[in-house]
Amino acid sequence: MNVTLAIKQYISKMIEESGPGMKVLLMDKETTSIVSMVYAQSEILQKEVYLFERIDSSGRETMKHLKCITFLRPTKENVEFLAQELRMPKYGLYYIYFSNVISKQDVKVLAEADDQEVVREVQEFFGDYIAVNPHLFTLNIPGCCQALNWSPGSLSRTVEGLTSVLLSLKKCPMIRYQNSSEMARRLAENVR
Repeated sequence: MNVTLAIKQYISKMIEESGPGMKVLLMDKETTSIVSMVYAQSEILQKEVYLFERIDSSGRETMKHLKCITFLRPTKENVEFLAQELRMPKYGLYYIYFSNVISKQDVKVLAEADDQEVVREVQEFFGDYIAVNPHLFTLNIPGCCQALNWSPGSLSRTVEGLTSVLLSLKKCPMIRYQNSSEMARRLAENVR
């Protein structure tokens, strides 16, 4: 059960599947943290990834000679940013990877935006957490509870993150929780 290795293998697989040649890694704020915790920039440069960009940054240059590996959380905002990118692509080919499950509707939005047919691959990889060391991860959710209740959006984000960890480690856990904790009960039921 090594979460660092699980994330590292996903990122290596992304890079390998795009084939040889110069690449750019296009990420969002959260996936940037995920990648930077497991790979040093010098390590990833050895795999022909020469440029690191954020999907929400404006003013990126057009470089059609580069292959683009996108690694994004499957949020509505990221899907919209990616759809805009695909309508006016800045790179030659796109290999799209999401850090968790993406809806069929969002895939349809991306397919409709890909008029120039630059997308070569769309996949879900379960790396929706930050691996701190081999046996410790964080979801980086500040203030997830308020007065012994889940704050809005925190429960679903926590469930997404925990299921991502379980899927990346290929584990099906026996879920136990303290019966007197309503927060733990809700989390356990949602993860189950």
